[in-house]
Amino acid sequence: MEFLFLYPQFLLLLLLFPFFVFIYFFSLMYNKKKAVVFGNFAAMERFYDIEFFSKNFLALYINLIILVLLIFSLAGTSVSFGADSSAFSFVIAVDTSESMSATDVSPNRLDAAISEAKKFVDLLPVGVRVGVIGFSGDALIYQELDSSKLKAKMALSELTFGDVQGTNVYNAIVGADKLFGDEQMKSIVLISDGQLNIGDVPRIIRYINRNNLMVNTIAVGTEEGGVTSFNTISKADEDFLKSLAFNSGGQFFRVSDINEMSASFSTLVNETFKQVTVDLTFYFLLVAIFLFTVLWVLHNLRFRVVP
Repeated sequence: MEFLFLYPQFLLLLLLFPFFVFIYFFSLMYNKKKAVVFGNFAAMERFYDIEFFSKNFLALYINLIILVLLIFSLAGTSVSFGADSSAFSFVIAVDTSESMSATDVSPNRLDAAISEAKKFVDLLPVGVRVGVIGFSGDALIYQELDSSKLKAKMALSELTFGDVQGTNVYNAIVGADKLFGDEQMKSIVLISDGQLNIGDVPRIIRYINRNNLMVNTIAVGTEEGGVTSFNTISKADEDFLKSLAFNSGGQFFRVSDINEMSASFSTLVNETFKQVTVDLTFYFLLVAIFLFTVLWVLHNLRFRVVP
């Protein structure tokens, strides 16, 4: 296991550690000495068996931990280690067009797709980089490629029906390819009802093959179709989604029930042993914020000995 730092110069801030410890103990002695001058607090402490000026070592420890976490966050800390991980990086592209409002898959196609996409993220081994795209008439990037499962699931939660009408799969594929950057093993998980109404299939397949993309497609919807918010019947276009998967070496699944989708996702994870890198910055910040909240509560309740 190896720790890596994107901005190692910020580690010099760790030199503040002894300075804060010195200031803390100096302030304790100063405040106690000042209190004795203006009142006989020492006698009151002995009489009432109360420590009016608590040393609050717990507060000191929490403050120092917060300081260290913030410094490591600024330094862009990540950890690298060998582990069983996926050979691929993934971009999850979710159809957010109006046809995904159909309720033939409960509660509706879009909500079902988001829910199961999160389960797919949970299934991924540690260190797998995942991006998130939502597409309707245009494609929007919700999450850059990142190894944080938490970020990916937060991005999926933000998906809403697109403002631009239509289903532009070509833009979704191009957007996913740009997210991959220099990645060699690129896999797209395309979740849609396949109602393509912008662009043409041959153009999409040519782009996929030219850029060595693997597209796994998941058709969401029943054979009978469902009623959309426009009061129209929408059925999944299975042939289109099958052609994308077949021509890119990916897999195709048809999902008419939300419980089926989890099983479909699990077959897409191809594990191999490799060196993975996990960015810890986001997690350090979350822990620092949590500890700051705890400290604030303790400061206003437990640590407030003298009103």
